[in-house]
Amino acid sequence: MRSGATLASKTASDTAGIESAAPAVALRGRAVTDAEAGRPLLDVRGVTMQYKTQAHLITATYRVSFSVLQGDRFVVVGPSGCGKSTLLKAVGGYLTPTEGEIRLNGERISKPGPDRIMVFQEFDQLLPWMTVFENVVFPLKTTGTLRGKAADERAMHYIEKVKLTDFAHSYPHTLSGGMKQRVAIARGMAMEPDILLMDEPFAALDALTRTRMQDELLSLWDETRFTVLFVTHSIPEAIKLGSRILLLSPHPGQVKGELNSDGSDPVDPASGRKLSDRIHDLLFADRIEQEEAVSHD
Repeated sequence: MRSGATLASKTASDTAGIESAAPAVALRGRAVTDAEAGRPLLDVRGVTMQYKTQAHLITATYRVSFSVLQGDRFVVVGPSGCGKSTLLKAVGGYLTPTEGEIRLNGERISKPGPDRIMVFQEFDQLLPWMTVFENVVFPLKTTGTLRGKAADERAMHYIEKVKLTDFAHSYPHTLSGGMKQRVAIARGMAMEPDILLMDEPFAALDALTRTRMQDELLSLWDETRFTVLFVTHSIPEAIKLGSRILLLSPHPGQVKGELNSDGSDPVDPASGRKLSDRIHDLLFADRIEQEEAVSHD
């Protein structure tokens, strides 16, 4: 297992010469103060996540640290089983770190809250007895975020944003998988959280629909500049969607590096290698070395 100093050095070398800019946008409908502008929106520090089975204590992530700035499209990418979804649930307040801490706007996260809304990968996360409009407006009214006409107007605003106005009064069973995910995104964004948490939301879609949903998410971000923490195991998806990409190693998840992306897969003039190849090597280099060592034995 790598030391914290080695991991920090690796991250620094991968991000050298690249700066991340945080757009000046409102925070949950209010102006951002100077103090808030000078600190990360989300700060994850030394987070280890463990859970028990009947026979073992499983370490999902080991001392993971990163910061998300206001307006970031921050993507966590890693192979299945690296603990990235577990980490996302901890940010949501559904799980408690074994070690380390997670802070949002400087406040330690200890439970779920409307400042963090999660969008899952399952299609059936909508209430089947409610229409599209009712699904989107429901959390606004039940949490007391908005009431009456104001809640209705905001719900319709975000339904329009995801291009489902004509289906506002349709029920989930009449929608395609991609349309259901758009409803889930509209529902999350209608709460106008500080950060939108997305757990592989397009993984179950067919390739064409997945590409279209990625394009629509980027278009939506261009319009609203919301902050999103997005989890995926797809390197191409991470490059396309992320402005910043955190790389987690195979189980247990440890930080292997952090890179910036402009949405393309450029070739580095110095090395002649694509960004995707570089990410793949950073994620799996240790495993390849171990396999080669075993084969030589």
